[in-house]
Amino acid sequence: MKIGKKLIIIIPSAVVLCAICAIAGIFFGHQINYDNSQGVVLDNDASSVTETTSPENGSQGIKVPGYADIEIDSGVTNFPITLLNPSGNPCYFKFTLSLDETGEELGTTDYVKPGDAIKGLELSSPLKQGEYMLDINIQTKSLDTQEAMNGASVQTKLKVN
Repeated sequence: MKIGKKLIIIIPSAVVLCAICAIAGIFFGHQINYDNSQGVVLDNDASSVTETTSPENGSQGIKVPGYADIEIDSGVTNFPITLLNPSGNPCYFKFTLSLDETGEELGTTDYVKPGDAIKGLELSSPLKQGEYMLDINIQTKSLDTQEAMNGASVQTKLKVN
């Protein structure tokens, strides 16, 4: 076979192979960062954390963090809370914070993957002075199937000075 005939076969084959690789890279890259078709949007404010607590021996299932009482000044909109999805969980967490007495929603996040946390939440408006019960509602989606799993709701005291 002459060199010219070899090039006629090799060049189109290389072009087709490059096109397939480019399409696969776009498709798989899109799936990892943002999977809107399954309803999972990862929160850009979440970052990896080193956890200071360890699970109980033999505990299985979804780990849900507890929250200590929170105290903030009135007039501020930067809410000092760490919203953690403990590492090893089989699901994403989506947090919604609201006041128990009124149901007023203070903020919500996108999904947070296991081992990541959101440090601080921006409120749409400052809270008035007083003491409140804060509801931290956690929605979950499976890492594998993106189907809803058991969620949780945690309460803590919130004091606004």
